[in-house]
Amino acid sequence: MFGQDHFAPHSSRKFEGYYTRTETEDGATIAVIFCWIKRAKHRPNLALVLYSPPPSKHDRDAPQIPAFKYQFFPDTLDVLVGEHTPGQPQTFTITAPGIGVMKVSPTTIEYDIAVPAHALRLHLLLTAHTSWSRASPLAGPMGALLLPLSHFLPLCWHVRSTRSAAAYTLAHAGAEIHGTGRAHPEKNWGTAFPAGWIWAQAFSADGARTLCLAGGAALPGVPLQAYLVGYRSPRCGQWDFRPPFALALGWLSPFMWARHDSRNGEVELDVATWTRRLRVRIAAPTESFVGVTAPLKDGHALDYGYESFQATVRVDAWTRSWPWAGWELVEEAVLGENADGVACGALEFGGAFSHLVDA
Repeated sequence: MFGQDHFAPHSSRKFEGYYTRTETEDGATIAVIFCWIKRAKHRPNLALVLYSPPPSKHDRDAPQIPAFKYQFFPDTLDVLVGEHTPGQPQTFTITAPGIGVMKVSPTTIEYDIAVPAHALRLHLLLTAHTSWSRASPLAGPMGALLLPLSHFLPLCWHVRSTRSAAAYTLAHAGAEIHGTGRAHPEKNWGTAFPAGWIWAQAFSADGARTLCLAGGAALPGVPLQAYLVGYRSPRCGQWDFRPPFALALGWLSPFMWARHDSRNGEVELDVATWTRRLRVRIAAPTESFVGVTAPLKDGHALDYGYESFQATVRVDAWTRSWPWAGWELVEEAVLGENADGVACGALEFGGAFSHLVDA
């Protein structure tokens, strides 16, 4: 279980979805999703390609390629798993016929997408992966406590890399851009997405700090929220938060407090262990959210989540030497802004957590 590469396909689970978000140097986002749901009644397969240009600032020139989102629902997604070396990431390929391919090796992730009908081409190469855990390169956000329960959980989450180097060429409707950036590749698998959720991801301007978190409704009909959080910085090192600490029944929790407000594009999360505490405040312009498709039990639901790529993330980190001592602030940081100050973090409200979703 702990030596298994959970970024590789899980043939026994009902759905599996791969999401890669690339943040370009100018603050744009290129997002790609390949996802399939077994025995779905409608739209069992999804291939999504999205481009969100940086917000205009100081009257600079308009982006060369305007925003676009394509959601394709191919009849099949073909998965080919290659040879596997124990203890190493798995090699595999996912092909969406007529759309493109995702190729994964132990050291690279590569997308080749070409859809002539939409004058769309994308080549994206990810290298120099940063594992979730330096000590355990195949580990992910779920950790040693939750991972053994993955067969019983309705939704599981794995992050292949908290920061990868990215090189891209994107052509659309007669215009072409190319360059470099940094990327966050991850996946979900299980039965279906929950009734409501929050997802966020951001880099600092210098790339030294990263944050990603996911969580929300844990049980149907019960006001129980659970989160997985990963914060990385030179000062703090590797900070992870997960249940039982990142768990709250309504407002009842000695370790976590969470607030979300999709109408104002805001999320606050305060989570702690006995000796570490992290406060995260995220804000994105309400007009910046775009609908994305989500995997439910019967098929992919259109616009069941809304995502912004113009979020700013503020992080405060505290430590204490023992459980009843006072907290000491060790770091204040801003993520989700590039070197030019352009807001470019990612924030998603899903299902019942978004006022835009017709549940």
